Amino acid sequence: MNIDPKYNPILLEALADMMYKLSIKLDALKGGPLTKERKDLSKKQVMLEELQHQISIGKDE
Repeated sequence: MNIDPKYNPILLEALADMMYKLSIKLDALKGGPLTKERKDLSKKQVMLEELQHQISIGKDE
């Protein structure tokens, strides 16, 4: 998928907002059992971090 680099800043901002909301959800689950919801949120967090990294790399090219 190719996205025009002019959209990178807004994509990174949107991802940062998503990461913030996700961290709030994960924080609420901290100290509790490792439920399916917590595992899914953790996987989503990793995917968002990877996507942020990919967009950041593309921004520098």
